[in-house]
Amino acid sequence: MDTRTRITACTSRIGRGSRRAVAMLAVTAVLWTGAAGANDRQSLDEIREAVTEHARAKLAEGSNSTVEVSRVDPRLRLAPCGEPLETFEPPGRGGRSRATVGVRCHAPSPWTLYVSVRIETIKDIFVAARTIPRGTLLTESDLTRVERNVNRLTRGYFTDAEQLLGMEASRPLREGEIITAGRIDAPRLVERGQTVLITASGSGASISMSGEALQSGALGDRIRVRNNSSERVVEGEIVADSRVQVGY
Repeated sequence: MDTRTRITACTSRIGRGSRRAVAMLAVTAVLWTGAAGANDRQSLDEIREAVTEHARAKLAEGSNSTVEVSRVDPRLRLAPCGEPLETFEPPGRGGRSRATVGVRCHAPSPWTLYVSVRIETIKDIFVAARTIPRGTLLTESDLTRVERNVNRLTRGYFTDAEQLLGMEASRPLREGEIITAGRIDAPRLVERGQTVLITASGSGASISMSGEALQSGALGDRIRVRNNSSERVVEGEIVADSRVQVGY
């Protein structure tokens, strides 16, 4: 009777000693004792093709992406799968640039293999066209496009200039520095202590009055304001420069 041994093997390179680990896994991988012909083991090319298709469909971002599948150890003797190979993404393995794709066979002899892939997605993103001081409101002259592999950009990026124009640099930006959400803020339209126009609306009526901002904020922020006439403190939404909308 043939003896078939099941084990999960990983072919990715993950730091020092990985070659030794892969070699050990290869020795203890799924073995098919008996004849050693090509028809007696699973095609490694089919495994790589399945991994490539999965990565392109589930992990890559269209035509801007390239997928490189790690080498599968040719010494592996995996039992031929009697059904289409199943691919999946193991939880907690891989990131945007490097990921792991699992390949599984259920019958006649179950086995599971993990293969690492490297994904590159090239996009035009915005960087600072010059040194930008903190507090600067960004204009087109402050922005320039460069090509980058965005899978390596863990802090984010912008591809749409409309999302940046008019935003305020929350910290100094060096020339060529990638502009991220952590580097910009919506500009403040109201400063604490500033005189604002308070508009109250409801039941089909609207009234306006002068007030004092008790907090600073940007468009859409809710802040507290004091009615200069009644001294009443209310909360409202910043709807424009120096304008706060409250309900009643």
